[in-house]
Amino acid sequence: MTTWVHTHLPRLTAGDRDCLSIKVPGQKIAYGSDVLLRNACFTVHERGRRRCLEYGVRNVHAWVVGEEVQRWSGAPPLTSLEGFRRAVYDPWKGSAFVDAETFTAVFWSEVVMISGKTVWYKP
Repeated sequence: MTTWVHTHLPRLTAGDRDCLSIKVPGQKIAYGSDVLLRNACFTVHERGRRRCLEYGVRNVHAWVVGEEVQRWSGAPPLTSLEGFRRAVYDPWKGSAFVDAETFTAVFWSEVVMISGKTVWYKP
């Protein structure tokens, strides 16, 4: 089932961790600290990004959308992050998620692990 995950603003926390908004169509929004997705697309809604830039305030307009494999708290289900890279998004710096080291745009990944505000993807 398709799941939309948004890394929320710092004011929402799950214990001592940043909180994720997890939306499955037809269900209430859930909140958690960690989620693993498969066949994920990195989505930025440009109108929301423009509103963010115009008013200087962050709003919900960027998501990672994919098939939810697992939600958890604490130790991740993957034993190693070998082969994973970190993706970042900043509406003031660009209109897409980018690789944290190379700054190349990231639009899709077979596996994505989101923990708090950190997004790991398999290139």
